Amino acid sequence: MFGTIWRWARQQARRIHVRVILVAVLNLVALGLAAVAGPWLPPGLAGRVGAGAVDAILQVLASSMLAVTTFSLTVMVTGFSRAEGQWSPRGQELLRQDTVTHSVLATFLGAFLYALIGIILRAAGVFGEDDLVVLFAVTVAVALWIVVTMIRWIVHLDGFGSLSFTLDAIEARAAEAVAGFARSPAQGAQVLPPGAHPPAGGTGVHATRAGHVEQVYEGALQEAAAFLDAEIYVLRPVGSFVQPGDLLARVVGGRSPGDESEAAIRAAIPVGAARSFEMDPVHAIATLAEVGTRALSPGVNDPQTAVAVVYRLARVLGAVAAAAPEPAPRCDRVWLAAVPLERLVDAGFGAVARHAGGALEVNLALQDALGSLTRLGHAGLAEAARAAAEDHARRALAATGDPVDRARIEAARAR
Repeated sequence: MFGTIWRWARQQARRIHVRVILVAVLNLVALGLAAVAGPWLPPGLAGRVGAGAVDAILQVLASSMLAVTTFSLTVMVTGFSRAEGQWSPRGQELLRQDTVTHSVLATFLGAFLYALIGIILRAAGVFGEDDLVVLFAVTVAVALWIVVTMIRWIVHLDGFGSLSFTLDAIEARAAEAVAGFARSPAQGAQVLPPGAHPPAGGTGVHATRAGHVEQVYEGALQEAAAFLDAEIYVLRPVGSFVQPGDLLARVVGGRSPGDESEAAIRAAIPVGAARSFEMDPVHAIATLAEVGTRALSPGVNDPQTAVAVVYRLARVLGAVAAAAPEPAPRCDRVWLAAVPLERLVDAGFGAVARHAGGALEVNLALQDALGSLTRLGHAGLAEAARAAAEDHARRALAATGDPVDRARIEAARAR
């Protein structure tokens, strides 16, 4: 249960409104503490520390922070549009989850609310002269926090929405998803072998809406299976598209699930309108490859960006060999099919290879990157990379007419 709650909390933390609300609440708490702590201070301290200046500071914050927040929102939307239009429509989804941007906007809006409510409370006579000492100290702390945030925001804007920034964001999320897959191919559940089917019988749990399986909460499924003294076989892996009535999972053995248990199992396999980056390495890798395929389109014609993407893909998939697998599944009552390595390699390198055509520099990079994956000491990854290299070499040689270029592709062919 704790793992399920923690994962949900991490996902919620990537939503902009969560941080905005949290910072706004913290600023209101600071105002409340200033009013409560004031009576405990020695009388007359306000005159000695110049606490009367707090009104001027609050006025400056209230008049400036709203404009700064509006400007920052404009910059954010511009960055999103740039990433979506030029690099990848799916990549901008990751920019929308950028925690630095969220924190900056939350700080600016929170400071505006702090100053506005502070002015209102001052006008209402809530703060006495002695209370202003604490209010002054808190206001100065908020002003310093704003200065630090502005410096951080300026540095962040240096590349926000650019190609390198977008690629870094996609690669980081893809690396996270692939590393999680390498450590636990079935997300901590028992691995359902390829082509295997659950035992006959049991009770099916069906989808109630059309969409993609966003993720699987294996911990919640384990609890449901333990409650029913049964095993749960998840038949739709993350990223699969389902229609209402399609079978999501099957409960085998134990007690037959009632409506409440079925609802709990269905909630642990959420279905959404679009694929999610959470626990979906295929989608993450395909999004990274998408930047490369767009660069190879006739309207863009930027093979060097495709080359950069190819080596980023090699870096991400290399994590499969570096990760240490978990010794035993955490959820022994849940069965889930693992994503084949061939599918991961094809989602990345295959997509670029199908669009590379006769671009020699891209073809050479593909063979070089795939060859590097065969040297990492992971048998499954090496086999998938060799198969992809052979398929790409066939395509590249068929699309290349110049004999010198064909010879270079043959020489670079990954073995």
